[in-house]
Formats: sequence, C-alpha cells, structure tokens
Amino acid sequence: MQAASNSVTPGQTSKAEVLAALGPATVVKFDSGYEVWAYRTKSADPIAIHAELVILFASSGIVTKSRIRPAYVLPTP
Repeated sequence: MQAASNSVTPGQTSKAEVLAALGPATVVKFDSGYEVWAYRTKSADPIAIHAELVILFASSGIVTKSRIRPAYVLPTP
C-alpha cells in the first residue's frame, strides 16, 4: 500500500496517472465534481481489516489528498 501511495502526489498527479499506475478503483463521485477513489488489499483472513488507500480528486482531476489505513486483525472476544 505504501508503494502505491508513493505514486500519488497531491497537487500534481492526475486521475489518468493514478489509473495507469494503480488500475481501477472503487469510485464515489460528488455533485461538486470531487471524486474519491479507494483501493483495498485482499486477505484470506476473514476477520482482518484490509489496508486501504483513499485518494481525493478535485473537480480539476488532480489529487487533492490521500491517506492510508493500515491492515489489522480484529481481536477475538
């Protein structure tokens, strides 16, 4: 996930560049023209929370922000 995040530079990277580097994402479009793209890792562990890279694009199509949520395993009760 960190390597994927390194290919994204706020204020510089375009949607086309992210698509070429990371492939298709889960996309949420807003009426304002902003979009959020989410990439999640896959895991065979059913109680694991997958790592996630979330990228916010401005209406111009340029990355505004990005963040990574690391993967973790839920504690057993």
